[in-house]
Amino acid sequence: MGVVNTRKRKQRSKPAAASAMAGLELPVEIIVEILVRLPPSFIRAHLRHSTSKGEQEPSLLINPHSLLGPNPSLPLSPWPTNFSTQIRFYRWQRGASLARLMDGRDFAAGEFRCVYSVTHCDGLVLVRTNSKLYLFNPATRDAITLPASIHGQPVHGLGLDPRTGTYKVVRSFFRCYRNDPTRMGMEVFTIGEAVADNARWREITVDPPYTVDRWLSSYAINGGYIFWYIDTKICPSAPRGGLLRFSLQDEAFDITILPESLSTVEGSMFVLHGKLSFTYAISDTTIIWTLLSDDSGWRWERQYCLRGNGGVYRLMGFLPDGGMLLWCKDTLHRFDMSNCELTSMCGLHHLRYQGGRPTRGKKFFTFCVMTYTESLVRISAT
Repeated sequence: MGVVNTRKRKQRSKPAAASAMAGLELPVEIIVEILVRLPPSFIRAHLRHSTSKGEQEPSLLINPHSLLGPNPSLPLSPWPTNFSTQIRFYRWQRGASLARLMDGRDFAAGEFRCVYSVTHCDGLVLVRTNSKLYLFNPATRDAITLPASIHGQPVHGLGLDPRTGTYKVVRSFFRCYRNDPTRMGMEVFTIGEAVADNARWREITVDPPYTVDRWLSSYAINGGYIFWYIDTKICPSAPRGGLLRFSLQDEAFDITILPESLSTVEGSMFVLHGKLSFTYAISDTTIIWTLLSDDSGWRWERQYCLRGNGGVYRLMGFLPDGGMLLWCKDTLHRFDMSNCELTSMCGLHHLRYQGGRPTRGKKFFTFCVMTYTESLVRISAT
């Protein structure tokens, strides 16, 4: 039997002015305008507090994408070219029957045809399409279109430079030298310069040692590092299981090797609490590694071994009841660590979304799900 506190607390009478103020609520727009003008130290403290709460009950940001028509035959088209130009961000927590709409944009029909990849950092979300790059802050409902570059945009990354405290977007391009047609360069765009008249992409002096895979997302971690998969088809001499690592602070490249000489095609990367993780399956067991760094360098540490349910699951967080929140394809699962039982919690296709489903698409084609911590960083002009 549990212990129940039955002692009554003495009620204090509230002043009339305080009682009147208690019933007032400020509009969200006014609250946001107040918060974005607070000093950076408050914002960092707010983010740390939000992160600590997220460790108790993970908050997820769901970014679904729908098609304007039927999905084309995969042998003819590896990736559809009829994406809806509606972009939506929904927030969801366990137990909620409705995913709450955080932000949305309706772009002009034909502005883009494909959504290639989505990456995120500290609550900011970068969406790469076949024609443009868009940066969103769903918490403040800000969005910008990044300036065009004279180069193409095979891959991109978003991260925080710890030295300057600014967010930066990094993207690659092919130099197309005759003696080396696969040589790749990188350029950087600083988000704080997005509203300046001379905002432009700045080319990095040093080229990456290997070409990165243009079809896979990048991953940003604490400390100002961005990771990409290496394109082993273009670079067969690249080390097995090699990841390209870029430091936003030093603008230098290096290589990180996956644990146990695993290949990048054997599993999937994700970021949890600012650390890079890699998950893969062996028979009926899912193994999750986490990349750590200290004075001695970088090293992988095996964190979890989920027995009885083999599959490439991404760990989205830990639940208050001791379970683990996992994501695989279009379903969120709960894994019970005491009995290794995996149960389906939420099917993303069947989840109710605030405001209904996009009118330009009949059904969702793919989902991007990320552990979400709201950001108060202003990315557009006031």
